[in-house]
Amino acid sequence: MNTQVSSVAHSIFNNKGAFALLLGSGVAGSAGIPSDREIASDLIRQLAILENSKCEPNPEKWFLERFGVKPGYVSLLEPLANTETERHNLLRRYFEPSDAELEQGLKKPTPAHQTIARLVSKGYVRVILTTSLDRLMENALRCIGIEPVVISCPSHIVNSLPIVHAKVTVIKVNGDYIDSSFLNIKSEADKYEERLSELLRYVSDNFGLITCGWSAENDSVLKEALETSNKFRFSNYFTFSDQPGNELEELAYIRRGKAVRITNADSFFKELYDKVEALEKARPNNLSRSQIAVAKLKKYIVQDDQIISLHDLIRGEVDQLKVNFDALPVNGIPAKEEIKSRVNYYFQQSSTLGDLFVNGVYWGKEQHHSIWLNSLACFTSEKEREGEGGVWHDLETLPGLIFLYSIGLASILKKDYRLLSKMFSMTSHVRYGEAPILDYVHVAKVLDYNTLREAMGNRQLVPMSELLFSELKPIFSAFLPHSKDYENLFDRFEYLLALSHTKIMGKGRTPVGRFGYRVKQNGIKHPFEQIASELGNHIEGNSLFSSSLFVDITDLKHTEKKFKEYFDKLSGYYF
Repeated sequence: MNTQVSSVAHSIFNNKGAFALLLGSGVAGSAGIPSDREIASDLIRQLAILENSKCEPNPEKWFLERFGVKPGYVSLLEPLANTETERHNLLRRYFEPSDAELEQGLKKPTPAHQTIARLVSKGYVRVILTTSLDRLMENALRCIGIEPVVISCPSHIVNSLPIVHAKVTVIKVNGDYIDSSFLNIKSEADKYEERLSELLRYVSDNFGLITCGWSAENDSVLKEALETSNKFRFSNYFTFSDQPGNELEELAYIRRGKAVRITNADSFFKELYDKVEALEKARPNNLSRSQIAVAKLKKYIVQDDQIISLHDLIRGEVDQLKVNFDALPVNGIPAKEEIKSRVNYYFQQSSTLGDLFVNGVYWGKEQHHSIWLNSLACFTSEKEREGEGGVWHDLETLPGLIFLYSIGLASILKKDYRLLSKMFSMTSHVRYGEAPILDYVHVAKVLDYNTLREAMGNRQLVPMSELLFSELKPIFSAFLPHSKDYENLFDRFEYLLALSHTKIMGKGRTPVGRFGYRVKQNGIKHPFEQIASELGNHIEGNSLFSSSLFVDITDLKHTEKKFKEYFDKLSGYYF
């Protein structure tokens, strides 16, 4: 079993519609359509005949010695055919079957094309880039009743159905042999027309990529277009059948992708389809509810016209959690076993929404802020319940604390300090009016430390902070390479949380997290020095400053001094 193909299958299965295929001439090899290099060699032979010269046994070497430039498919058409129509007639014999080829079943869609069409029909693939001039991919799609949107020249882009609305879009970056406006002459192929470049950037930024039958060796323009992307929301896979060339390995490195060895295009796509189909059959048993929800979020969040679907996905999870939590009894004095069970229940039930918040903040944009914060607000206000309060009432704010930490940690990971500032400036509705969210949703107010220690059976100095640290860690393991990175992230968030609480509340008990006892007992440095440097020197950091929180870096440093005065007075064994 090819475990690398398993990885590709798992990626496209869990991120339906989020991958683009890049198909080179190698995909059409079993159809009897010659590769770019084979066509180039044949064109060189025609030139040699016109020059009354012999180019064998090495046509490429002869061309280089004769004309002083390296031969390339796109550079050979211009001297042989003066007009676009002549280029069309010259090329069609390479792509259209003769009577003999028809009898042999050549120059028709290959098993690879047919399998890709089936992946399209199931919704796994919505964009296909191809360097080939043939029409095999379009024909394979039409054979199963799918009419693709085909873009074979820049003028098609303006009038074509947008990618987000099309069942599948086939982008023929080098044109179509039957279209007289195709791009394949050297003067036109040195760089792409701006409209095509913009479309390629859009695909490169917003879709994962799976290449097949494409080496990148003779496609420097396309390779450069793919290298310009700096957003990698989804994985990138670069297949090769012999050895990956330097160009392909370089592109895989730049796009943080993986090189995948395959036998050929037909067997690769068959194996890929079979594995996706197997995952479909096993889906109820193998995929968690959280994984399915996150896959939907990633699909929606990259498409601006899917913001309503994104909102409804989050709101649906919020509403279900509220129903579950509101059904919990809040009367009576609980035993410590009941408290532990309730705490574990809140964390277990909140895991899917927490995962959505973390992925949403990390992959989202500022336009999505209101979705996260409005959803958070559903859990950060006092509920209208009968009774005088007590442990059960206090614990009802635990989901809000879990989500405050989830969004906050993801904000710092993303360096989205504007979102962090907005969240810290929120208010909660309480029985007698409003209160700052940082005062109401508070590690000590959710449940006092001694009660939590007894219920959970430990003697940790900051038990709620430790609990949040351990419960949220698995979500962030997908984003951070080492556990130490997560600990540093957690320290930075809790330190900024403490500073924000100091700024907003002015006085009173300030929450001090895990970093506190390690500063006191182990002598580690306060995280502030690194935080201040980042906030003061980077645009992202400056977004933390606002009229509702810290006015500027001077205000932040003043608040930090005030917090340290408070912190220095704390016992090393109590926070």
